[in-house]
Parts: sequence; C-alpha cells; structure tokens
Amino acid sequence: MIILIILLVFKLLFLLMPNIVLSAAREGLLLWFNNVMPALLPFMIITNMFIGLGYAKKLGKFLAPIMSKFFGLPGEGGIAFIIGLTSGYPIGAKAVAQLRKKNMITTEHAQHLLAFCNNAGPLFILGVVGVGMFGSTTVGYILWIGHVLAALVLGMLKSNQASESMHFSACDEDTVNMSFAKTLGFSVKTAMESMAVIGGLIIFFNTVLAVLVEIGLPDSGLLGGVIAGVIEVTSGVNKISGSGVSVLNIGIAAFVVAFGGLSIHMQTLHFTEGTGIKAAPYLLAKILHGIIAATITMCLWILVTRIS
Repeated sequence: MIILIILLVFKLLFLLMPNIVLSAAREGLLLWFNNVMPALLPFMIITNMFIGLGYAKKLGKFLAPIMSKFFGLPGEGGIAFIIGLTSGYPIGAKAVAQLRKKNMITTEHAQHLLAFCNNAGPLFILGVVGVGMFGSTTVGYILWIGHVLAALVLGMLKSNQASESMHFSACDEDTVNMSFAKTLGFSVKTAMESMAVIGGLIIFFNTVLAVLVEIGLPDSGLLGGVIAGVIEVTSGVNKISGSGVSVLNIGIAAFVVAFGGLSIHMQTLHFTEGTGIKAAPYLLAKILHGIIAATITMCLWILVTRIS
C-alpha cells in the first residue's frame, strides 16, 4: 500500500512538472550515453567472456588459497572479487549473479561475495570524484585506498568456513564449449541488455531527484549531498565536494561512494534476481561498507595532511 501511494504521488508530481521531468530525463540519458555506457560496456562484455568461456573456473584454482584463507570462499569467487575492484558498480554484482546462476558458487557464497565485491571503480573514484569534483588527485587516491581497504575488511568480517567449490552443471558445460565467436556475440547481446536496464534506472532516479529538489529537498551543502547520494551517488558526491576539501567532507564522500545509492542498488538487485540473494543483508552490508570506508578514509586523510 505504501509503495502504491508513493508511485501515485510521483506520477502526479511528474504530471505537474513536465519541464523538470523532461530536463532531468534528458540529463540522465546523456549521462548514461556519454559517460556510463562507454565506461561499463567493455567491462561487461569481457566479464561475460571470462565466465562464458570457463576462465572463471580455471582462475578459481589459482585464487582458491587466497579466497579460502581470507574470505572463507571458494576460488571461483575470485573473478567476482577482481572484477568488482577494477570495473565499478554494478559489474561486480553481475559477476556474482552469473557465478551463482551457473552453480559455480552457493547462494550463501553469493550473498557473502556481493557484500564486498560490488564496488565503485577506480576510474570513477580517481577521475570523476578526485580530480573532477574535489580537484585533487590526492583526495582521489585516499578515497580509493579507503574504499578498497573497507571492502577487504568487510569481506573478512563476513568470512565463514569455506565449503567445497561446486561443479559446472551440464548446461554450464554447453556454455563453456561454445565457440569464441558465439560467446562474444552472446556476451555483447547480454551486456547491451544490461546497459539498457542501467540506463533506464539512471534516467528514472535522476528524474526523481530533480523533482524532489524542486519541491524543497536540500540542493547544496553536506545535507543536500548526503540526501542526494542516498538516491544517486554521483549527484550526491558532487554536492558534497562543493563544500570544499576537509576531513569531514571527504569522510562523508567516502561513505556515499561506498554505500552506492538507490540507483546502484536497484541495478544490483535486478541482476541478482532469481539467485536467492536477499536484499536486506546486502543493503546492511553496504551501510557497513560506507561506515568502514569513511573511518579509514578520514584516518588516512589526517595522516597524509600531518605528514605533508
């Protein structure tokens, strides 16, 4: 009933503010087309190729000792861990979902992996946030290091006794035996389908945020940044950076980046649909990731500023 009321309210607001809606939707579309799709699409295709050609299973044999010792997980989860740290939201989630759907990991493994493998990418943190928003490469590197360390800490905190890796099913063997050309075509097709969903969610949440600002949501400062960041991470961090470079601002930015925002979470839950992964533990993990990242990042910033 609550969801129905919220949907009806936003439908009415959209009708009452057509100019705001059209402008925000156009802005979201351009953001997706010019920035998000070029940044994510190649990584999505290569991720699909890795798993489709069976390399995730092969790589898992080498990563098994590390994944088991530090995270209590089978080696196959290592590909999601690497992809999650290097590619950015929501590709880590897509990698975890693919491993689960191919029965390479259990639902429990997938829930654990998703908690610390679905992260902001280094290009976003270093380039967009550090240089583009805060105007500082130092801030970018501190945010990135804090983000990665927090993910590692979260993964080890949630660590359980590793269980034996699962084997490919007959269906998975068929996928592995596909030719390179067919696997490439399938990877591109599924990546484009995923990008369409991501684009739609970006446009929708960008529009929602614009309407909320129009009816009185704080549009600047730390409070405005945090509220916006809960909805859409990029807008939130951009508003926070407008308040200048300080230990508090950087800590809050670290929390927002690690949390990810509702737009990212809806993308994540779309990809994990049908895997048995539960939303509540994932969302709680992202809140904890944000808290840990903020704490580590502020400590690093204080240390660096005192040394310099």
